[in-house]
Amino acid sequence: MYILISIVFIAELIIALNLILWILKADKKVRYYNSCVDAFNPLAQTALQYARCKVSEFNKSFGCVFEFVKKKKEQIIFKTVFMIAIYAILIVFKIKMNKASKIYKLISVMRDLTLELAV
Repeated sequence: MYILISIVFIAELIIALNLILWILKADKKVRYYNSCVDAFNPLAQTALQYARCKVSEFNKSFGCVFEFVKKKKEQIIFKTVFMIAIYAILIVFKIKMNKASKIYKLISVMRDLTLELAV
């Protein structure tokens, strides 16, 4: 009876020692990984700051692209309205004044000149 109790007690001691050894090995590994994380932390912070700078620069440039597209849209609308008005005037002059080709040529030269300056 005492032998059985002593065998169970020794078995529990062996299991407890194995658990303690596993816990110590795990603790060493955790300490090692913790030191790796501590060493990597400044690098990660530098990389994050660099990424923040790049994202803010991209955001600014993206805003500039939107402004550029908006300006070009306004220019295209202005040119289209201007061209429609000039062609309407040219058609009116051509229909009403068949003999006034000098005026027609003058207006077409003015149209070409304004297109050259608008670009």
